[in-house]
Amino acid sequence: MSQGPSFLFDKSTLESLSVNEAVLLDHFYRSTITPLFFVECLADLEREMYRMRGTPEQLVRSLAERTPDCQATANLHHIEILKAELSGQFVLDTVLLRPFLPPGKVMELGESKGMLIQPSEEEEAVQRWARYDFLGLERQIAKRWRRMIEQIDLQAMSNTVCRAIGPWRNPASLQDARTMTDTIIDNLEPEWLLRFGLGLLGVPEATEYVINDWKSNRKKPLRTYRPYFIHMLSINIFFSLVLQTHLLSKVKASH
Repeated sequence: MSQGPSFLFDKSTLESLSVNEAVLLDHFYRSTITPLFFVECLADLEREMYRMRGTPEQLVRSLAERTPDCQATANLHHIEILKAELSGQFVLDTVLLRPFLPPGKVMELGESKGMLIQPSEEEEAVQRWARYDFLGLERQIAKRWRRMIEQIDLQAMSNTVCRAIGPWRNPASLQDARTMTDTIIDNLEPEWLLRFGLGLLGVPEATEYVINDWKSNRKKPLRTYRPYFIHMLSINIFFSLVLQTHLLSKVKASH
């Protein structure tokens, strides 16, 4: 097992490597594979524009050949990590730069108890890619991802966030947008921020449980109480502030 640094990559990184270089990458680095990496690669399966350079299956296979597998770990989807933090199963401070894997399930059989640890969907995807088996489930995942992207309205999201947080000036730079984001989060009423953030991030069903748990924890500062929640909320607020300006160009729904 490599003691080298953890490595996070995207599709363009693998496209720039030869097979031999990819082997060296897998030897010297501990790779973390995000769920969106597979979706990004598998989008090529349906793109007719690539057929002039070969079939989509051939292109994805070439990426699979370069994808680290010996010393690679698939990380859970960020929404699952958020749900784990909200329920107290994930503590950001104890992760220490390691990938987050699904927790085991406590099982009982008669008087015996044990822990059942099953591979996540992401881990199963890594195993299928190692066998070059990516034409079934992954193709369906890619289709679902594209349908979800088609339903995204970034400007509507930005308008919703900006109306909710109140009138703020437009940021002058990306660093200014980051500073404004931190200021907004640190100065909004915490309970309102929890309710708004959980709805924005797509987990409104957790609102009452999280609010009650936060109150029972003496209303800790949210950055201490649920840091991953604040991290995800910060990204959305930052993005919403920037979309009101011309600091980013050619922004697409997939971003």
